[in-house]
Amino acid sequence: MEEGKKQLPRWKVILITVISFLLLSTGLDFYYHRDRIYAGVCIDKINVGGLTKEKAGHLLAEELTKNNFDQNTVELIINDSVYNKTFAQLGINVDVNSTIDSAFSAGREVLHLFRYPKRLQLARNKLTILPSIQIDQAQFQKELEEILAETEQAAVNASFKLSADREKVEIEPDQPGRRVDIGKTYQAVLESAKSFFAPITIEVPISEVEAEVTAESLASLAITEKIAAFSTVFSTGNANRAHNIRLAAAALDKSLILPNAIFSFNETVGNATAAKGYRAAPVIVNGRLVDGIGGGICQVSSTLYNTVLLADLAIIERRNHGLTVNYLPPGLDATVAYGSIDLKFKNTRPHALWLRTFVDGNKLTVVLYGTKIPGHEVKVYTTNVQKIPAGEKIIETKDLPKGKKELIREGQPGYRATVWRAVYLNGQEERREKISQDTYRAVPAEYRVGTAEIPVTDVTDTQ
Repeated sequence: MEEGKKQLPRWKVILITVISFLLLSTGLDFYYHRDRIYAGVCIDKINVGGLTKEKAGHLLAEELTKNNFDQNTVELIINDSVYNKTFAQLGINVDVNSTIDSAFSAGREVLHLFRYPKRLQLARNKLTILPSIQIDQAQFQKELEEILAETEQAAVNASFKLSADREKVEIEPDQPGRRVDIGKTYQAVLESAKSFFAPITIEVPISEVEAEVTAESLASLAITEKIAAFSTVFSTGNANRAHNIRLAAAALDKSLILPNAIFSFNETVGNATAAKGYRAAPVIVNGRLVDGIGGGICQVSSTLYNTVLLADLAIIERRNHGLTVNYLPPGLDATVAYGSIDLKFKNTRPHALWLRTFVDGNKLTVVLYGTKIPGHEVKVYTTNVQKIPAGEKIIETKDLPKGKKELIREGQPGYRATVWRAVYLNGQEERREKISQDTYRAVPAEYRVGTAEIPVTDVTDTQ
């Protein structure tokens, strides 16, 4: 031994040896378990401790196949009905990678050097990892459609119903519906699938669905009885015109008009087009009757106008025809033309109104239902009705002998009329208002008058 070299104390040598051994052992252990699940870890009933992630994945897949995982059943109980669906039908499967990752993570919550106490605990008391179950939501919902069809029930809205004499309004009560809560059912199945090998039983949650329109909400509208009605008669001789009247009346029928709401005929009925089923019938254009799609709907707007007047509602927009009509006296009609001429009124009553239309044979009736004002009476009348003579329009022609007169088109007198509305309460006049002052064009009768000279025949006596 060289002089001057100091020998390490024995205890230091032992300490270094122990530390070196521990470091080497720890390194070897870390290397060995770098891709292995720690001992004592199970996935459901499958022991995967000591296996690499790859081998554990293969083992898990084999066990799922061997035990017919796809054919496990979910028992869905709805009231007294039971439905059995397989995992495969409901789109239930195992996320193998996620499940293996969870098993691999067991005991690795801290640094490697500090894991040994936890690993000893795992080895003594096995840890069971729950499978990572996933469900295809689209497939799950599609498979439940059969159950939904048999179980779910749509809510029925409350509705108004007329008495047999059409005088009173009754309320048909609403009926709540039933709906299967797909979201909660999905979550219940997901949370119950804690084992690869155990069937699942689920009480399917059903919620009651309230109707959008309840009897209580309809009752609050205070629509109880007829408050105003008006009728006009139309000819059934023109089938197209009668058809258009029925179609427009149906579009108005059952309209609900809330307090302070402005009602538009055009917005409610819409554009009268052939695509909507309207037909060609006579309409007034530039003072002449010509065929046009939707001819006849002005009788519907005019009938509604008179009902609105009798209901004592505010007229916002209204225009009379250019010529008088044969179904109403001058001053009481209301023409419409989609996009340019409308009939609008405002519900000035404190309660809602329910508009109904009825076509009985050739009689059109428009009725407004609400709540009557006790002692309230409305009268509509015309004054200053002046007839404007039709006159004549002469067209001279050489096609007729001189002095001969032939009618081409019949004339139609014009009118001027002022319309008033008087409102009474308990027999006493409350107010009187001028509603309109209308003028209707006169259409002269057209005649052809001959101007051709009649040739004189020369007669010679040959006797």
